[in-house]
Amino acid sequence: MSILIALASSSSGSSSYVYLNTLFFVAIFLFYMLLALPGPGTKINMMFLSRGIEAQLSQIETYLKDSKKKMQEVLASKGVQKPDEVIDRVSEIFTIDPVSVEPTDIIGRMRLMLRTTEDKIRDIMELSAPNIDPVTRSKLEVSAEVVNTLNMIHKVIRHYLLSAKKTNSIFILYQLQMVVPQLVKLSEAYSKAMNTFMKGIPVGDSLGPLVAANLLMNSQNKWNPSRDTVAGEVEYEDRKLVVVKAEGPMATVGRPGEAVANVIEEYKGNVKRIITIDAALKLEGEDTGSVAEGTGVAMGDPGPEKIAIERVAVKYGIPIDAIVVKMGMEEAITEMRKPVFDASSKVMDMLRRIIQERTKPGDLVVVVGVGNTSGVAQ
Repeated sequence: MSILIALASSSSGSSSYVYLNTLFFVAIFLFYMLLALPGPGTKINMMFLSRGIEAQLSQIETYLKDSKKKMQEVLASKGVQKPDEVIDRVSEIFTIDPVSVEPTDIIGRMRLMLRTTEDKIRDIMELSAPNIDPVTRSKLEVSAEVVNTLNMIHKVIRHYLLSAKKTNSIFILYQLQMVVPQLVKLSEAYSKAMNTFMKGIPVGDSLGPLVAANLLMNSQNKWNPSRDTVAGEVEYEDRKLVVVKAEGPMATVGRPGEAVANVIEEYKGNVKRIITIDAALKLEGEDTGSVAEGTGVAMGDPGPEKIAIERVAVKYGIPIDAIVVKMGMEEAITEMRKPVFDASSKVMDMLRRIIQERTKPGDLVVVVGVGNTSGVAQ
C-alpha cells in the first residue's frame, strides 16, 4: 500500500514538472510571437532599447558633472566669484566650419575660426581670474575643452534618444545602440584626462615634446617662434638641429606649424630635412609604445598647422620624415604609461639613424616634437 502511494506521489510530481516546463516554453513562444507583431513588438523593443541607452547616457552625464565639479573647484580656489557661470559659458562654446563650397583660402579661414575660439576661452579665463598663472590657466583651458566635448556628446545622444521616442523610430534607437558604447568609452577617457591635466603631469601625447625636451636640454639659444611654442639650436651628430616644441610645462600644443614655417624662413630655407615626432592612435592588436617611421607631417591637426609645414617644405623642397609612437585614445590623453615613456629611447635611436643616413655633417635639420607638453619643460 505504501509503495502505491509513493508511486502516485512520484507520478504527480513528474506531471507537475512537465506541466510547468511546457507552460514556460509556451510563454516564451508567445512572447517572441508578440515581439514579431508590428505594433506591440516594436513598442517592447523600443522600451528595452531606450532603457539601455538611458543607462549609458546617465554614465556620460556623470562624467560631465564630475568634470564640471573639478573645474569649479579650481576656479573657486583662484577667487572666481561665480564659477558656475564661467563653466556654463565655456561648455556651450562652438566653432562653425568655414564655407567649403568655395575652397579658396579655406585653411586661412579655418585657422582664423580655430584661433578665435582659443583666444575666446583664454580671455574668459583671464577675465574671470586676472592674477592666474600661465600653467594654471593652461590647465583650465584644457579642462574647458574637456567639459565642452563631454557636454556636446551628452546633448547629441540625448537629442537622438528623445527624437526616437517622439517619432517612435526604432531605427534611430538601433543606430544609437551601436554607437553609444563607443561614446561612453570616449567620455570615460576624457573624464580621466581631466584628472591628469589638473595634476599637471605628462600624458601619452606628451611623447613628442618629451623627446624634444631631451634635445633642448643642451641648447644655449632658445626663442619663441610663435605663441606658446619654443625653439632652440643644438649640435647633434655633427649637424645643427633646430628643435621645436610647445612651451612647457603648460598644458598646450602650441602652434608648431606656424613655428616651423617661421624657423625655416628665418634660416632662409637652408634646411635639409624636417622630422616630426608625435603620438599615433594604434590599431587593435598593435602594442602600446611600438614605434614606426613614415613620410609626411605627423600631427593630429584639423589642417592649419599641418599645412603650414607642408607649404614651407614644398616652397624650399625639404623632405619630411615622421616618427610615431602607437597608443590608444585613453593612453594618449591620460598619464603617460611606462611603455610610452620607454619608447622615447627608441625614438631617439630612430631619429639618430634618420639623421645619419639622410643628412651630411654640417647640415641643418628641423626636429618637431608634436603634442601636448603638459608637465614637460624645455
